[in-house]
Amino acid sequence: MTTQARKPRGKNHIWRVGLAALVVLPAVAFAAEQLRFKPGFNLFSREQDVQVGREGVAQVEKEVPLLKDPAVERYVSDLGRRLAGFAPGNTDYPWTFKVVNSREINAFALPGGFVYVNRGVLEAADDEAQLAGVMAHEIGHVTLRHGTHQASQMMLAQMPLAILGGVLGKGSGLTSQLAQLGISFGVNSLLLKNSRGAESQADEIGTYTLYQAGYDPKAMVQFFGIIEKKYPQQGLQFLSDHPNPENRIKKVDQLISQLGPSRQGRTDSPEFQVAKRRLLALPPPPKAKPTGQPSRSTPSGSAVAPPAPSSRRVEYQGDGFVIAYPDNWEVQQSKDGVTLAPPGGVLSGAQAYGASLSNYVPPQKNWGLIDATQQLLDSMRQSNPNLRVVKQTSLKIKGRAALSTLLENDSPLEGQKEADHLVTVRVRDGMLALILVAPQSAADAYRPTFDAMLRSLDLH
Repeated sequence: MTTQARKPRGKNHIWRVGLAALVVLPAVAFAAEQLRFKPGFNLFSREQDVQVGREGVAQVEKEVPLLKDPAVERYVSDLGRRLAGFAPGNTDYPWTFKVVNSREINAFALPGGFVYVNRGVLEAADDEAQLAGVMAHEIGHVTLRHGTHQASQMMLAQMPLAILGGVLGKGSGLTSQLAQLGISFGVNSLLLKNSRGAESQADEIGTYTLYQAGYDPKAMVQFFGIIEKKYPQQGLQFLSDHPNPENRIKKVDQLISQLGPSRQGRTDSPEFQVAKRRLLALPPPPKAKPTGQPSRSTPSGSAVAPPAPSSRRVEYQGDGFVIAYPDNWEVQQSKDGVTLAPPGGVLSGAQAYGASLSNYVPPQKNWGLIDATQQLLDSMRQSNPNLRVVKQTSLKIKGRAALSTLLENDSPLEGQKEADHLVTVRVRDGMLALILVAPQSAADAYRPTFDAMLRSLDLH
């Protein structure tokens, strides 16, 4: 074979490789551009995401038991880092992946790339692709910056002047600054409980990442279906923190068709099966130690109590009202209103401690406060059949006629009742409803806090 014969083949080889790159790479780039994987409004820089996440790690790892098995830790860390490399918009986050020694099926991620996967996820997954789907979904929450996006919305609604004044300065102790606004990223933080919109976005990132990493892109939604059917009790917290978006499977199928050519993605690996067998052979996870405070039952059966309400207050400025609440409580906003609760005060989507405020518009144009309150109670009974009125009296709030209704209800804490105080008052567009909630066993301890909140309520 002569030199002249080899030279043209080299050029043809280079030309074929170059053409393949021109064909494949734009398709991948187009898929990512078409899907518009862009984070929402955010007051935090990416560097501050990392700072908040790193400071949150110290808090989280005081609250949860980590698995101490080098082989399983290494496997999960290697898998997570490999997946993160395929995520769109991946920055130089210091990605870390750790296993929580709990059989509760759950996973969560702190801002900046700190991902935690419960042991129960690995034990429930049938194959590596399903585990990768859960991890890719959490990576999606990080890359779309959902945690600090929610915090930004809360801060802007509460204290816009403080933000402009430099609450998010470059000084150390960013989480302590946020705590003054009732914002934290602990295990029970309301900021880690995502909306259905955020879940849909994380599904998109997770599906895209699985496809690019060579896995079956349907594995993620397959796992969500498995825990709903086979592990309803262990997966209760997961489904609370990750509410199921409407038409989830249909949306994922539509997305897959946009990602590129159909291909048979891999589902499993020997490494996953080794790690799973190793986990199943390990001793059971430790039981949480009960504290001296009134406890609440969690889906995993552990006893946890929220911290006592702080005597220091911060103001929340809502639509037509202002209320002061303890500075160690957290804020969760929704289109229906706002929830103010201590860390751990909301269990599986149901509030056990704290307060909530919402605007209620009675169906009739000419309505009275008593009738409108009764209509609201009837609506509440649809999901709380054991709700019972104990006492109802009139009162004044800043000179306006209001109604105080003491209630008894089933608490989300297993085997307990709760004492609720519903206060309703006319506002310009209808009726403002304030509900103060605590289990009966803690009602006396929370009463001074609730009384102070009610006195602070201002209407405008």
